[in-house]
Amino acid sequence: MDQWDRRCRVATCTVNNWALDFRGNYERIVKTCSEASELGARIRLGPELEIPGYGCADHFFELDTERHSWEMLSKLVEKSKEWPNLLVITGLPTRFRGLLYNCAAAFKNGRLLFIRAKMGLADDNVYRESRWFVKWTETFKHYQMPLNSEFYFEQSYVPFGDGILESSDNVRVGFEICEELWSARSTNIRLSEQGVDIMCNGSGSHHILGKSNYRINQLILGSSAKVGGVYLYANHRGCDGDRVYYDGASTIAQNGDLLAQIHQFDIEDTVSFRILCVQKIIYFQCVTTAIVDLSDNSTFRQMKSSNRGNASDQITVVPIRFEGNMIGGVKFNEKCTEPITNVEELQLSPIAELCHGPPAYLWTYLRRSGMAGYFIPLSGGQDSSAVAAMVRLMCEKVCGAVKRRRKTDGKLIQFESFNSVCDLGGDDPAYYLGGKKV
Repeated sequence: MDQWDRRCRVATCTVNNWALDFRGNYERIVKTCSEASELGARIRLGPELEIPGYGCADHFFELDTERHSWEMLSKLVEKSKEWPNLLVITGLPTRFRGLLYNCAAAFKNGRLLFIRAKMGLADDNVYRESRWFVKWTETFKHYQMPLNSEFYFEQSYVPFGDGILESSDNVRVGFEICEELWSARSTNIRLSEQGVDIMCNGSGSHHILGKSNYRINQLILGSSAKVGGVYLYANHRGCDGDRVYYDGASTIAQNGDLLAQIHQFDIEDTVSFRILCVQKIIYFQCVTTAIVDLSDNSTFRQMKSSNRGNASDQITVVPIRFEGNMIGGVKFNEKCTEPITNVEELQLSPIAELCHGPPAYLWTYLRRSGMAGYFIPLSGGQDSSAVAAMVRLMCEKVCGAVKRRRKTDGKLIQFESFNSVCDLGGDDPAYYLGGKKV
């Protein structure tokens, strides 16, 4: 590839992981990594605390949660030899000097590259992260953390703390974990001042009416428009054991433009899309990718003299180097992903969110609790009528998902708690009470 050609394919994903389902979470992570690699992506980003699940709550006090997370990380690092060109970023709790941190882990081709600790904890609304974790306070400072030999890593130490990764072809990758994006001093500012090309934000952001639109428009697009660069955002989907619902909407942006966004309220475990060119969307199973030209970052930042001045005042940070190229995975005649111009059409109105969010939560709760259905006492008032409407909308959402997931042989993908739909072969939501229409 020409030395001036800095195109690469990047990938983010939305997965429906379960708290403490280590084997299932591992399989879903492997699924997204395999698909990202097949599509030619050079980096794959997953959500916050992806390995154990974000909603482990007080199970984070248990050492078994850490141990099993590291067992799965060890398996993932070994598995990554099957994707030698893919930089994988996932999340897990990590103990350093006796303190537990919420961390992102980066690995590639059988080697654990970096453990990045979260620097701003969420304690507002339903979040209580400081109950289990401490924040990392040393900016751009990392230490060599010894690795436990029982996990069979092919190395004895890994950098731990805060830092920047740099590939053999000089592409810089930085990290910003969830709450850091929402803070007044967002991490992406100092990352851009160090010339970071790709900023990765693995999040566990729950659904509040209108929150997703604010997160995408004001924070992700606003931040990348202010400081430039490629911004990857990954969020969970569903309810993973707690009372909250994560609404997905994983996103790829560059220099203030939206390039790709996964649907907000899908109910499948792993479903997303890939955008190849203008107005052409192809559905795949697990990840969304975009082709970006990293040279555009330099051009965008060069045009803002105030940003150049701020960056020149900063102390240069020595990056953590790793072997392998980030540039590539793109055919000669492939064009970069065009920005999505109809952003407003992708984002739901408050009424549409009400018609999709609660039904998605109801279905996720139903299938994970193992119940056969809901018993609804109807008094005829506004509350009971609204609940009945939400259950009906839930049924319609499940039918839509069943239609989308037909196998090539005409059979339907099984939904664990909803085999009756497959047995009936029905697309009609009215089949949901023992095959009797309602």
